[in-house]
Amino acid sequence: MRKLKVLLHLTKFGIKGLMRNQRALVFTIAFPIILLVLFNSIFAHGKDTTTLSHGTLLDENAYFTAGILAYSIMLSAFSTMAIGLVAQRESGQLKRLRGTPLPPWVFMVAQVLRAILLILFMTVALLLIGHFAYGVHFPGDTFGGFILYLVVGTATMCILGIALTALTPTAESASTIAPFSAVLLSFISGVFIPVSELPGWLQEIGRVFPLARLADGLQTTLAPATTGSGLSGTNLGVMGLWALGGLIVAVRKFSWEPQAVRA
Repeated sequence: MRKLKVLLHLTKFGIKGLMRNQRALVFTIAFPIILLVLFNSIFAHGKDTTTLSHGTLLDENAYFTAGILAYSIMLSAFSTMAIGLVAQRESGQLKRLRGTPLPPWVFMVAQVLRAILLILFMTVALLLIGHFAYGVHFPGDTFGGFILYLVVGTATMCILGIALTALTPTAESASTIAPFSAVLLSFISGVFIPVSELPGWLQEIGRVFPLARLADGLQTTLAPATTGSGLSGTNLGVMGLWALGGLIVAVRKFSWEPQAVRA
């Protein structure tokens, strides 16, 4: 019971810290919403459709809504996770925390819970805007598949965010690498540009990464023509492999000590 109380306290503390950080608020909340409005207002033309990787047709408003949601998940679970942990590590907070009786897993779970709550908020916000402003339909029979993609995508991005801390010695480098990775991958993952408009070789490169698989999965579950759950074993498998690789790196290389101490 005590560990649960500490876990909830740390989660609440993390959310309050995020709310006080204006840069983080703009980065993780305002920016995806602005992108959603811009892409659906400029690039989506009425009921024009685009073709998903497996041939399913989806109107462009729903396509960009699901794509921006995938991008938002990467920002919240990958970029924010990596930047926050590196900043705490380099300021000595993680080292001091490691010296307390608090189990390390409680702290890590609190970081993940913060990301999950943020993603839940962004999911509701983006879907509501997409529905009422652009006529995007909520998932029906594919609701279960939609939720599973959210869960697997969030878990994968959180794990990769923790793993990235092993490759970023300073908070400044994390603040550059993590957001840049999200933006760069968004161009080849069916987020900013429909997959059908990309050259074949670029499509193949994009499909290697988890963002493309997450975006494709969410887009599929929003397509009215999709039958069943909308789940793809390939999409889930690729994200699972990235999560496994990230977990191995995180377990072996994650450090509670500032990088400068070891230099």
